[in-house]
Amino acid sequence: MALQTPSLRPAQCNAIATKLWGFVDVPGWLDEVEPLLFCTPLVSVLYRTRPLVINLTTSVTKPWNTQQAQAIFNTVREMKPSLIKEDFLSLGTAGQGVTCKVLLEQLRANRSPSSVRRILLFLKQQPSLLHTSLKKCVVDEVYQYNFFPEVLADFGAELALAMPVSTIKKFSEDLMDPLRALIIAEPQHFLLLSRKKQELLVDKIVQRLSMYTGVYTEEEFRSLGIMATFVTDEIFIQLDRTFFMEKMDFLQTLCYSTTKMDIVARILQETATFGPVKTWTKATLSQVGRFLFFLPTNKLQEIPQELMTVARIERLFMAQRRWEGGLVGGHCLDASERRSNFDKQQFVLQFFLGFLKVVSTPQIVPTCEILHSTTPSVWTSASLTSMSTSAFLNCLELMGQDPFLPSYHRLQLLQKVKKIYGPVSSFSQSLISQLGRIVTEMTGEELSSLQLSERNTISALGTVDLWSSKQQEILFAAVLNSTRQSVSQLDSSTLVAMGHILCGAKASQMIYLNAVEFSKAVHYLGQLKLKCAEDQLRAMVGLLNHALAFGATPYWGTNVFIEIGIIAAGLPDIDMSSLVRAQIEGITPLAISVIPPAKFSVVFSHQQISVFSHEQAEAVPSTVIDALSFMQKQALAMVLTPWEDRPVDFRGRSLGLALSHCPVCLFLGLLMLLVVSS
Repeated sequence: MALQTPSLRPAQCNAIATKLWGFVDVPGWLDEVEPLLFCTPLVSVLYRTRPLVINLTTSVTKPWNTQQAQAIFNTVREMKPSLIKEDFLSLGTAGQGVTCKVLLEQLRANRSPSSVRRILLFLKQQPSLLHTSLKKCVVDEVYQYNFFPEVLADFGAELALAMPVSTIKKFSEDLMDPLRALIIAEPQHFLLLSRKKQELLVDKIVQRLSMYTGVYTEEEFRSLGIMATFVTDEIFIQLDRTFFMEKMDFLQTLCYSTTKMDIVARILQETATFGPVKTWTKATLSQVGRFLFFLPTNKLQEIPQELMTVARIERLFMAQRRWEGGLVGGHCLDASERRSNFDKQQFVLQFFLGFLKVVSTPQIVPTCEILHSTTPSVWTSASLTSMSTSAFLNCLELMGQDPFLPSYHRLQLLQKVKKIYGPVSSFSQSLISQLGRIVTEMTGEELSSLQLSERNTISALGTVDLWSSKQQEILFAAVLNSTRQSVSQLDSSTLVAMGHILCGAKASQMIYLNAVEFSKAVHYLGQLKLKCAEDQLRAMVGLLNHALAFGATPYWGTNVFIEIGIIAAGLPDIDMSSLVRAQIEGITPLAISVIPPAKFSVVFSHQQISVFSHEQAEAVPSTVIDALSFMQKQALAMVLTPWEDRPVDFRGRSLGLALSHCPVCLFLGLLMLLVVSS
């Protein structure tokens, strides 16, 4: 089973992991269960932390996630407190669970550069990304040391990039250079930053390197590594054209914002490069590669028709797909950019294969192989339904999983499936699994007739996020009817398989879910953007308060909030307004993003908002910001843009606001400033 881990579905992985961790001997089988740790629920580990600490030599070599490591570390503090003080570095992979307080004690016990370097190396070797709060703890402390410049190179990119831009902008050239080297050596951490922070960071580095004038040379470009395409547009447009032409393959591996794509498109059409699009040749298209998708649609239409064969279009799509599946492409595009990119690809295929012509011509019918190399959603619904029955059925699952397939296409595909297999009530569970997102076009009556007793079938529908609340309700009932189980009998793997369908249960039903089983499923469910109503999320929180789950909310640590993810948005107002720093630090950005405006403005004080991480603050929707008070908005702004000066005293009102409402105070304040300055 462990060997099959990469191909296991979440419900399968949950079923195996929870079964194994139900045995008291599991801490002695860590080598065997190691491949399953990533899907092992926190609640399962919580019941086994004491034997794990007894077997600490083996335990601290395993790839725990942050919340699991925190649970183990907390038990070490109870059972072996002297070990932490005397041999902190022996904690191995449990080290990522260390609290800020303990880490500060370690750093301050010996403030020599060599001692700090050992701790930094220890943190760099952790198997998972460090939690934001832990990174902030290290950065804030070590930055104060007078030997900070000596140890910056030992930070690693992950820790170094946790420094706020307001700190980095103060760096001298001697500090900026090692920071640049760290980012180039570990580019994945730069790619995980928000686009705004990426651009601000690169701007500060470029300022120190004095690159604002003249040609953007190959030497300068390569000196920035992954950051080279994040310079300002004014710099990027000066890119050396010889370098651009000679290193096109290399340039296509990088990340480009929408404005950079426009600049690349203009460069491609310059006389010094490839000239007007209408003069391009086969050789030009081969060299341009995926950059072709950067061209605006009016220019794409100028490419000679005879050059854009089906085979060439396939190669272009595959090149784009390879890039999107790589390290850079996987983190480069946001949702709107992915949509824009898809629209461009769809236009290329449909325009050059004749689908957009006014004159009616025989349309190309794709093979299943072509659908795999392009993607089903770029084709017309007529071309998909015209496929031979065997080809259509061979690619049915691919079509059912396509996130860009529009409703009309899904409906037409469903009609063809009905012609082949008959009414929905006769569909096998295997067929239902293949249909995936196509099922969303079924009527309520058809949905209620589905047989949904197999977990793989339930999983196929549970991953779909397009359901209406009514459809979710019908599907939830269909699962209960098909499995012949009551709400209280659903186990964790079935709950995981249900995924988005779980929001089809009424809050009055949810309270009867088995609390322990639900707490085992929450590791997966908390990562989904569930469309559950607030009363449903509140019912889920109530389950997690069970003594055999995570207990009462006031006793939850950072690890529980990380584990439950989006479900934290269901905390009652009184509990959420009472959260302390350690608990707030564990709330995921996803949970922040779904808290209703009216609730958010009431439960989070400006003091609480001021301890948000940058990622949490970025997740606050504009509708929520509009509902905040002046002080709450200022606190949020301080987190989002700490480089801007805002004289706010969070113990009371803003100094500026107070003076603006008191003209006499303003006069006296100015008078005092004059006296002091004189």
